[in-house]
Amino acid sequence: MEDNNMPEEDLPFQFRDWAYLPPVVVELISKKVKSITDYVRFRAVCSTWRSASLPNSSHLPPQLPWLMLPFEPGPNQTDPDEKDNGIRLLYDLWEGKMRRLYLPETIDMMCCASYHGWLLLVSVKGREVFLLNPLTRDRIQLPSFTSPVKLLRNDSDSPRFDATSYFESHHGCFGKSTMTFSVDITDPNCMITVFIRPYRVICCRVGDSFWTRVLSRPNRYLIDATYYNGQFYLLYGEAMDIIKSNKPEERIVFNFEPELKYVRMHFLDGKSGIYVVAFHPDGNVEVYQFQEQPLKLKVTGTSDTIIFSGCIIRPHLAICSDDWDSLDGDCIYMENNGLFNVEESRRPHYSIFAFDRDANEIEHIVRNPGKKQLCWPPEPALWFQPSFM
Repeated sequence: MEDNNMPEEDLPFQFRDWAYLPPVVVELISKKVKSITDYVRFRAVCSTWRSASLPNSSHLPPQLPWLMLPFEPGPNQTDPDEKDNGIRLLYDLWEGKMRRLYLPETIDMMCCASYHGWLLLVSVKGREVFLLNPLTRDRIQLPSFTSPVKLLRNDSDSPRFDATSYFESHHGCFGKSTMTFSVDITDPNCMITVFIRPYRVICCRVGDSFWTRVLSRPNRYLIDATYYNGQFYLLYGEAMDIIKSNKPEERIVFNFEPELKYVRMHFLDGKSGIYVVAFHPDGNVEVYQFQEQPLKLKVTGTSDTIIFSGCIIRPHLAICSDDWDSLDGDCIYMENNGLFNVEESRRPHYSIFAFDRDANEIEHIVRNPGKKQLCWPPEPALWFQPSFM
């Protein structure tokens, strides 16, 4: 009969407790974990493993995004199903399951945009604005949208204008926003750029008491906007403007070739540099890289790229397929919202499709992964990349 009371070092290998692995071995194993949910489970095994692995590990690759479903409370607030209890539903594409996060910070707030693991939350009429990391619950306060807004100019006496009524009259547009950071959010020089459709581009740094507005072209419909390497990029149907943050009076105008004019295009986050994804009328999807010397859009390969496409008013993400062994590149995941017909009301449902560009096939991944919401018109769902950083 085996003696299970033997010292750990004398036990046969098959009886040894994994909790007694040397910390350096545990750390090496933790760095092999790619999924953020698997990493959380890894650290939850025991106190030894938790102490030997970093709580906010930087080795994790950009995560496959979760689809965050919007919450719209119904008129009957006494009904538990219609009362906002702070529970938010996010569909985990990697594990094919719904995740429920308790986020009381989101109650009575609009979730307008996401970027690098952070959500942009705005109160009704923009009186309160802040960033929230749903995993760490870290919060970063931003200037109110009702504060005076400064115009982007070189001189320190740049005029400001009262934007209270301007934003209040368009508060519904907060739900149609995109957001980018110039560098990591912990950097004091981080520039946060928010594009509020259809034509407002504003920016600030953490700690600023006001927003700064980047002027777009008058009488032109602005499709998308982003910030990269000291420059703002403004995307229109027929052209793109490049504006230097330190020389805003200088505006470079790049006109598209005829075959790209008024094609549905959006900036593509997740790739180094400025990329746009174009959805052509014939169903073809191309990714273009913007080059400044000389000015042009160049078609780039997507064999190692997975694209996550939102609806027309949501951002588009790119993930390197090399980081995920079981996923192939040259694939586009799309979310779509539609109607779920029932007798008593019209309710939206949310679906996820995968388009394999190489095989030219569309696969239905999931339909209505969460509870049917009561909002009408249906709000778009939001791709959210979980991150500890």
